[in-house]
Amino acid sequence: MFDTILLAIDGSKQTEYVVELACTLAAGTASTVYVTCCVDEAYALNNQPTADPQAADYAPAQYEEGSAQALVHLTLEQLQARSVKAVSNIIVGTPEVALVEEARNKNASVILMGRRHQSLFGRLLTGSVSAEVIAHAPCPVLVEVRGSEA
Repeated sequence: MFDTILLAIDGSKQTEYVVELACTLAAGTASTVYVTCCVDEAYALNNQPTADPQAADYAPAQYEEGSAQALVHLTLEQLQARSVKAVSNIIVGTPEVALVEEARNKNASVILMGRRHQSLFGRLLTGSVSAEVIAHAPCPVLVEVRGSEA
């Protein structure tokens, strides 16, 4: 049913639930799961086309990129251990924009992502990534709510 699954992960408590959902959707199919972690443009290292060349010397950027790569690698191992075809996919930008753009680029059949419970003030201040993705996605969006902070 879903041949190209864009799995958005961020290392939050919900990541394990979102990964489980991806396994369920991809089980016994020829689906490809793109394990996607978004790195903020300000912290992207030189191997990204839009990256700031000075970021490579910036320790927080190295940490951000390294954390994203480690998270994606761990998730790839989990999926592959369950015979799910998975590909590493680190993207750069603000998550709500970059995920929608990546879904278009990959011609995704579905986007899987988590939802963080934010206070009213938090939603007003930063907005809701999942709401923005749902509003602009070129494909269905499955939002995992188990494990969200209440």
